[in-house]
Amino acid sequence: MKNSVLVGFLLGLIFPLLAFILMRYTDVQSQLFPDKPTGLYVIAAAINLVGCWISYKKEMDKFGNGLVLATFLGMMLLVFTKNISIF
Repeated sequence: MKNSVLVGFLLGLIFPLLAFILMRYTDVQSQLFPDKPTGLYVIAAAINLVGCWISYKKEMDKFGNGLVLATFLGMMLLVFTKNISIF
């Protein structure tokens, strides 16, 4: 796999986009997490961060940075669009 921030960022978008599609077009969220409206997004972020940890262990720092960037931007977008209070 190529050690590139762009590749890490693009692959880091897969799970958040999958979570968005599942939230938007299915009722998986209400069946699995009825009282947690952002549960699938948190799982997607956790998957990305585990991938980041693995890429850092394999000394693919740029790839890991791309995963962190995708995760960070996705969570910021979630905070601003779902009106989640962080303070």
